[in-house]
Amino acid sequence: MRDMLAQGRVKKAANLDELAKIINVDPNRLKAAIESYNKVARHEVETDQFGFKANHTDDRPMTEGPWYVARKVPTIHHTMGGIHIDTGAHAVNANGQRIPGLYAAGEVTGGIHGANRLGGNAVADLMVFGRIAGKNATEAK
Repeated sequence: MRDMLAQGRVKKAANLDELAKIINVDPNRLKAAIESYNKVARHEVETDQFGFKANHTDDRPMTEGPWYVARKVPTIHHTMGGIHIDTGAHAVNANGQRIPGLYAAGEVTGGIHGANRLGGNAVADLMVFGRIAGKNATEAK
């Protein structure tokens, strides 16, 4: 966080008025948005206007600063799910049977990460299964 602050990629504000100024929004609207979230996090209401539900232990009211903000833009980072493979990088159908001549590795595959991706795992996945897929594809008759 110190590096991101020093680089200016993350901005820090002591209070919501200061934060509103940094992101160029009406401070009253920002405070209303935070309060809307807090009502859901305190379980005073079930959802907010966007359908947010507080159903995770990290969903807690935000009441004190400092406040941090960073500009975010959409990117494609990683896909979850896809072609299922066996340990030989053979693509398999819904019944777990190999699909002759079809191999897969990397982000096109599914089931490697389970329900959540851990950063960096895709590199090992594509290197290991890419090699296995290439070897098995060249040896296929």
